[in-house]
Amino acid sequence: MFIVSATAPRPLIEKAADALFDLDPSPASAVDTKEETRTLWRIDAYAEDEERAHGCAGIIELIDDALSPAVQPLENQDWVALSLEGLPAVHAGPFVVAGAHELAKGFPGRIPLWIEAGPAFGTGHHGTTAGCLEAFSRMLRKRRPGKVLDVGTGSGVLAIAALKSGATRAIASDMDGDSVRVAVANGQNNHVGPDLKCLEAVGLNHALIRTQGPYDTVFANILARPLIGLSGDIAKSLSPGGQVILSGLLVHQEPSVRAAYQGHGLTLVDRLHRDGWSTLVYRKRARKAAVPTRGFRDVLAELADVLEDVET
Repeated sequence: MFIVSATAPRPLIEKAADALFDLDPSPASAVDTKEETRTLWRIDAYAEDEERAHGCAGIIELIDDALSPAVQPLENQDWVALSLEGLPAVHAGPFVVAGAHELAKGFPGRIPLWIEAGPAFGTGHHGTTAGCLEAFSRMLRKRRPGKVLDVGTGSGVLAIAALKSGATRAIASDMDGDSVRVAVANGQNNHVGPDLKCLEAVGLNHALIRTQGPYDTVFANILARPLIGLSGDIAKSLSPGGQVILSGLLVHQEPSVRAAYQGHGLTLVDRLHRDGWSTLVYRKRARKAAVPTRGFRDVLAELADVLEDVET
């Protein structure tokens, strides 16, 4: 595993991230951006081997001469877990996300989400996961989660949070089989296993997802391009009045994602920004209540009553 890093003003870092995101396939296995100082941002691209790492560096260099990416090897070990080891618990709304050692300290009044550091995305430390949890906590002030679908579940943290907040049941899907296995284990650790169905699927392309819908709450914490591509499927999966929480998009990618979702009978009801990432919440229009129609017999009966009143 190799890491490719560069620092520059935010617009250049965002362009570099977009360039790596938009390639299909991309030489980067994962890309992260974060604020380094008040004037500089940093991009970290992770690549499986040295050839892909230099491919990432070449793409970043093409963006601007001010970008000078450095390529460094990572030790052959579970670097994801090591990088997160010892990090403090993440607080988002009523939730606290942490490993068992940190949760043992006790967090009275909080909803604990036991998620150990590991290869599956979603420990709560990333701005997208924390943003989804915060948006979900704001949603809970007005409505119950009902039946839940979590697309691109990673560690399963969002589906688990929903079940611990009163969701009736949840389906959590991911295209990565290892993430699905991690989500299953996390569901068991958090004692929501019986109500959590984890499955391997690309987007919403799974028979169980289709037959179990529609859903009252949908999470989709993935990336901007797949969010746009799945906009129609996600809108169809929502029950009338249902809500979807979207993340995985950088703030400057908001307009294109919003343009994709506003054409599917959805209304933007909330949004928040965290660490340069955006979280959007949409609600599907509820069905209009049917206006009862009066039959011919009802009209005659009403007329008879009027005539009777006149005669008396």
